[in-house]
Amino acid sequence: MLRSVRSFLTLLACCAGLGALGCDPGSDNPPPATTPKPTTPTTPGVPTTPGAGGSGTSTWQQQTDDSWLRSGTPPVETHGQLTVVGSELLDANGEVVQLKGVSSMWLNWENEGFAESPEAILWMRDHWNISVIRAAMGVEPSGAYLTNPDKAKAQVDRVVQGAVAAGVYVIIDFHDHNAHMHKEQAVAFFSEMSAKYKDLPNVIYEPFNEPEMLDWPTIKAYHESVVAAIRGNDPDNVIVLGTPNWSQYVDVAAGSPVAGENLMYTLHFYSCSHTGQFRARAETALTRGVALFITEWGASHADGGLDGKLCLDEANTWINWAATKRISWAAWKLDNCTPDSTCLLVPGAPVKGGWTSEFLRGHAPFVRDALRQ
Repeated sequence: MLRSVRSFLTLLACCAGLGALGCDPGSDNPPPATTPKPTTPTTPGVPTTPGAGGSGTSTWQQQTDDSWLRSGTPPVETHGQLTVVGSELLDANGEVVQLKGVSSMWLNWENEGFAESPEAILWMRDHWNISVIRAAMGVEPSGAYLTNPDKAKAQVDRVVQGAVAAGVYVIIDFHDHNAHMHKEQAVAFFSEMSAKYKDLPNVIYEPFNEPEMLDWPTIKAYHESVVAAIRGNDPDNVIVLGTPNWSQYVDVAAGSPVAGENLMYTLHFYSCSHTGQFRARAETALTRGVALFITEWGASHADGGLDGKLCLDEANTWINWAATKRISWAAWKLDNCTPDSTCLLVPGAPVKGGWTSEFLRGHAPFVRDALRQ
């Protein structure tokens, strides 16, 4: 998150020193101050500009078209209450399940209300095959949770109710890079959310989106407080815990996991910036017996694709790896912003769904195909 020019420049200086360690200067950048003119949707499979994780030419080709339609019962009806056993997410039948879906934009900046539209969620279930949607509730920016909690909670509730109506799972995300500084507010928020939604098998809690340069003991202590608040009301629903270095050092968290049941750990990747060394960290975490959930990813650089570049081959490697490991994921982000290559929709896209190919941009065609696999 770009909280200010000063903080962004400071973080860029930090990233220049960390380089390959995977420093993320803000994949969830705010929208531009002015609305750009509509742009031509990106055609999948065309050459991409070279970058870390990108060869310069994408070999990926679009697999499905606008006529695709899912069949069968809704995901929650199919899978029911989720549980975590070792490194696996299981459904009510004891079968390993992989959820796939999309994340909202920061809800405080989601002016059109795509994720808050029940019609859009239902349309994505049937036409994109989503089984989960993430409600990314902004915390720190002006107008977000800290300064307008009633509005923020109302937005989350609309996403939850839309997910329930569509029969998909929903992640309630405390979308903050400094949640440890807002522990009291987080405890109050998740106490309220868990009391309200404790009987809904749809709900998954995510208490800390992307811890920045914090050590694991600091993050762990925060999680222990929030987990206790949730478990005071809701003993069952899954909780996904943020990990060090913008939720990439999952192996560090796995070395000293939070005590409790039905806990998972957050892994984020942006394929132009994060390659095999981060999957190696994830492999270590899995070997140590913890479960992972990719609650946010993009086929772009770690800033969310401000340069418009895509690294689809590396993204495909990630998605195939996640499928092999049965790791659930949500792609960033359901919005019509530009120039970010992770904005799924073009300006002017309808709010309630109906997003045929002409309304897609950036990595959206790739995301759509990955959802349907």
